[in-house]
Amino acid sequence: MGKRDRQGPRPAYVTLRDLPGTRLMFWVVDECPYCAGRHLHPAGNLRTADPGERLGEQPTPCDPTRTYELQLPPRPKKKSGKQARRKERREGRGLGLDWDDE
Repeated sequence: MGKRDRQGPRPAYVTLRDLPGTRLMFWVVDECPYCAGRHLHPAGNLRTADPGERLGEQPTPCDPTRTYELQLPPRPKKKSGKQARRKERREGRGLGLDWDDE
């Protein structure tokens, strides 16, 4: 049996949003891994709740027999620093590429 045949919970990336005019927060799944729809999961009160407690395995609203794991999206990688870019430029000069050679 391959990894794709397993029926474990799939990851669902979420963003935290509040409901305007209220103190309620929701985790929003923009794209469900099963139905590609948008789902909302209550995260608690804006002032007293810790929304991180609601992350983890949750049943899907589109099919309550299935579950997915609510996760924060991965952070993008940092760009290389200024020193690294300078080093790359210096190394590029040593390759013998001149504009006059054309």
